Amino acid sequence: MNFCERCNVAFSEDRCPKCGRKKLRAVRDDDFCLVAQVDRACGENLKRNLESERIDCVLMPYGTGFRSKFALPLESYLVYVKYKDFDYVRQMLKENA
Repeated sequence: MNFCERCNVAFSEDRCPKCGRKKLRAVRDDDFCLVAQVDRACGENLKRNLESERIDCVLMPYGTGFRSKFALPLESYLVYVKYKDFDYVRQMLKENA
């Protein structure tokens, strides 16, 4: 698996699917990888559930510039987990969708 340090995405192709970058490296178990984009409520619940299972999780606020212009909370999160937990979390999200 390849890893784009700019986008924090793990993938099998030779070019990053998000930015098109070719400067890649092999993904490591401790790399935080983008696993999903979820709404605020789902993200906060997911973080609590993952932490209870001792899985490191980072939520990055994500949304439109309109909301940030008025200092309002953004409407969703980008969810990042360590690559070693990536498949487990992705499967868990599919089962709960």
